[in-house]
Amino acid sequence: MLTKGRLMYQWRKGIASWVDSEGTLYLSVPFTWLVDEAEKIAKSWKGNVRIGGSGLMKPTECEGFEPILFHNACATFTTRGCPNKCGFCAVPKIEGDLTEIRNFRPAPIICDNNFLAASRKHIRRSIDKLKVFPFVDFNQGLEAKKFTSDTAALDHSNLSGVVKDAIDLCRRRTTDKISVYCLIGYDDTPDDAKSRLELIRSWGVLPNPMRYQPLNATKKDQEVHPSWTGKQLADTMRYYSRLNWLGHIPFSEYKSGATK
Repeated sequence: MLTKGRLMYQWRKGIASWVDSEGTLYLSVPFTWLVDEAEKIAKSWKGNVRIGGSGLMKPTECEGFEPILFHNACATFTTRGCPNKCGFCAVPKIEGDLTEIRNFRPAPIICDNNFLAASRKHIRRSIDKLKVFPFVDFNQGLEAKKFTSDTAALDHSNLSGVVKDAIDLCRRRTTDKISVYCLIGYDDTPDDAKSRLELIRSWGVLPNPMRYQPLNATKKDQEVHPSWTGKQLADTMRYYSRLNWLGHIPFSEYKSGATK
């Protein structure tokens, strides 16, 4: 995630909901493990209910409303979908290939899944609209391979050079407040993950560990790859998500209980 400035508005945790003028309850469910909770809310509502969102793992429409506004009033989309077909990602399955939204609502938090996969014309047009804001947060990150001097996921170690080049370019052209998404627990080992996370730290930026969640997960953080234990995943997530507080403690000492 590449950011400049500090966000003043927080994301709503969990399910977003609202009621229209006719008394219909709308529930926007962002994750699969929240579907059961949404269904319980729907059963308790005395009236019509519509449930949508990425948590349903299928395309859903909501005419007349932008559900993202009820999750964060400062968020918007300039595109939907993604041309990549990453095995761990639900976006292509739900939204399909990348589609550009010509008349998107300008807002400082961009939630595009792959903004830089858009055409140069769309990117330039979007940047022109976003210049009115003192900062812009590309909340879903920017694909390092597409982060070039023209446009100014560390998923495999052989991409490290690409990611480092993108970080250096970002520092020169935009900001040094940078964090890098790093997927863990997906076809890797604890040593593999630690190596990637520490490599990101060595570049002087913060790693943002993302624990793999199966696309059909009914509970969060239940998936444990055979190479991992649940404790190893929890320790790795907790430590590398809190480096501002724990960075002075080596990971090996943190695991041994030095923070207690």
